[in-house]
Amino acid sequence: MATTIRRILFIVGCRRPEFYESLRRTFQGDDTVQVVLDRRRGERRAGRRTGARTTPREQRVAERREHLEIEWQILARGYAVVGIPTTYCGRRLVASA
Repeated sequence: MATTIRRILFIVGCRRPEFYESLRRTFQGDDTVQVVLDRRRGERRAGRRTGARTTPREQRVAERREHLEIEWQILARGYAVVGIPTTYCGRRLVASA
């Protein structure tokens, strides 16, 4: 069964601010497209905070694998395009995140 894409997410790398602004203007008012600027600069887990929740290593590895394609797209092209599929919940269709 084919997955229906409900929304599209553009993640634009921080080195392409002009492209981010262009996409934002192009899709302004379109509720099926979201454009975000990736502002990450490094690994978030570099430091330990007091009281911070710890995540099992296996879960972190799995999460990283899931995001490798997106990371590659941002590094190679300066942006990534992510389709957010539609799922069926009860009697209505909702976008899954």
